[in-house]
Amino acid sequence: RVLSGAMEEGDRISIIDGGQARKDSYSVQEIGLVLPHRMRTKALSRGQMGYVIAGLRDPREARPGTILTLQKTVNTVVGNEMILPPSMGKNVMGQQSVLYASVHPMEGEGFDELQAAVEKLSLNDTGLEIHRTAGSSNNSNGGGPFLGPGLKVGFQGLLHVEVFRQRLLDEFDLEAIVTPPKVPYTIEYLPSKSYKRPSDLPMIEVIEDLIQWPPAGHRFKGIEP
Repeated sequence: RVLSGAMEEGDRISIIDGGQARKDSYSVQEIGLVLPHRMRTKALSRGQMGYVIAGLRDPREARPGTILTLQKTVNTVVGNEMILPPSMGKNVMGQQSVLYASVHPMEGEGFDELQAAVEKLSLNDTGLEIHRTAGSSNNSNGGGPFLGPGLKVGFQGLLHVEVFRQRLLDEFDLEAIVTPPKVPYTIEYLPSKSYKRPSDLPMIEVIEDLIQWPPAGHRFKGIEP
């Protein structure tokens, strides 16, 4: 949807991500309306909804909700001089995950296949947040030293986890090991007469495992996501 001005074939465009413009710019190769079939119009103006083909190297660079702007107007958009709809802001690239799980292949040599499948799922599931983990390290994010390399995946809820697992099976014929989901908590430590927190430790931290929960004697406030 064009919110302001117009866009034409041959224009240079930039992507706004997290309130900042990315370094790369792209040339608009084709532009048009969706009726629902695509009809090339060579230009779109304010209020029109359509499609843009701009030769991005990775489709994940432009997920639903991405803000595109002409390269010559980047400073205007980033400077918030342009009024955006309330639903569009600094977090348009996806929703914040509310729980996380480690995903590992059933066999150690199947990691590359699993990673490729998960990345393809993420193209039309913007609720997924994907990070590669070092499974050889003995930490909760990596799933422990026995599961091997895996992916730390953020989900929108327990149902989302089950849908993700079923799509892997149905669309890619892949069964994966999914660890029990963990919810990240923000812990804010409060002043205490009985315990003084060391100055080199942060007063606010995010934990995802109960083993990291503050011990008895600490005053703190726990904030759920």
